[in-house]
Amino acid sequence: MPPVRAVKARKPRLLKPTLYVHDYINLASVQKCLEDRRSDFVTVDSTTFSGELELDSRPQERFFVLERDHFTLFSHCHAPVKFSYKSRNAVMAHLWRDDVFTDMTSTKFVEVDGLWQLEQQPVLCFAFGQDADTLRSSYVIDDNTIHEYYESTMTMDMADLATVTQGKADLCVSHFFVVNRGKEYWAVDTKDPRISYTFGPSTKTRTISRLADGLITVQALIDKEHLQASIDAGTSQSPKFTLRDINGEEVVEGNRFVLQIPGRGDDDDDDDNDNDNEDPMDIPDRYTMFDEKDWVSAFYSTHLMPRREAMLSGSMDNGSCFGVTVVDDITYLTFEGLFVQIENHDRSSNIIVLPETPSKCNRIHLTYSDGGLIALSRWGAKVPITLEWVKSSCGVYSTDEDSSFEHSTKLRIIKV
Repeated sequence: MPPVRAVKARKPRLLKPTLYVHDYINLASVQKCLEDRRSDFVTVDSTTFSGELELDSRPQERFFVLERDHFTLFSHCHAPVKFSYKSRNAVMAHLWRDDVFTDMTSTKFVEVDGLWQLEQQPVLCFAFGQDADTLRSSYVIDDNTIHEYYESTMTMDMADLATVTQGKADLCVSHFFVVNRGKEYWAVDTKDPRISYTFGPSTKTRTISRLADGLITVQALIDKEHLQASIDAGTSQSPKFTLRDINGEEVVEGNRFVLQIPGRGDDDDDDDNDNDNEDPMDIPDRYTMFDEKDWVSAFYSTHLMPRREAMLSGSMDNGSCFGVTVVDDITYLTFEGLFVQIENHDRSSNIIVLPETPSKCNRIHLTYSDGGLIALSRWGAKVPITLEWVKSSCGVYSTDEDSSFEHSTKLRIIKV
């Protein structure tokens, strides 16, 4: 009769992992993680317990064994695998459900001193004890965490939490930590816990991952929020909006102008130049891939020809001539008498021209930026219109739901 280990029947996904704890392990000293609250802990006699024998007696299950300086996954899919405690939540939450150890080790996990762990250090999260059972590890950024709990808001002193974080520098990222209470989150600067940034579930993944990757600081997040508030306060959609060129002169119907994309060498809009650690993927759209000036063009794509729709693009040429028209006190950009507007799609929509007046969801919002620039975004929403260079001589304008509002493309209006 073949051994049980050869059984290839599909295993059910178990919702509650089992963790066997040797009797010499003080469970209170093991770093806590979120998945512990949905796991079964079983203390075993270290002199008699064998993970291999236990696996043979449980042909359709997997389980973990906690050791003194590591923990081990026992599975019928592969030989026992030893992991570092710092990645325990990620292993239990992701690997346990999906059983994709081979794929994960080739991409996210590395082996250090014989133990597998995620390349990135986990983030330390402090959760209110009464809320912890409602939290779910839904994304990788949630999985790659270690947790501590506080039972009363009276004991939630940020300075004390910063001290705890600094004491775990070998287990987690130490330049910030996260505090959770219900649907509110705070990212706190460990060196100065008075600096904290508040965010919600919808932006949790992006916020924490950028902080963990070192692409932005807590203070920079606060500064961006203040900048956005000032933009919102000064660029409300007003019937008194007047379009002006780079010289401050009013642009009216009948005027023709080109839209210039400011280059990297421009000095008149350098509000971010003092940030030496700026994320290269977050460089505002006023920076192009060329030092020379680039221009906005409207071109007729082959597959759009039957409908006579042109798309807006970035170009190294002199660009197209645009105009302006006002309908019901709303200012619209035009091209050859057609309205510049957002294509009727959801998340990533190209910028096209059509003869019809844009509906509200297709309308482009024009706002002012520094240095006589205008910024483009979706009307009524903080959804920027950005430029993506698809090759060295051509870029495509489209809405970007995943980008922040301050990264809206910025252009100069130059009358011709």
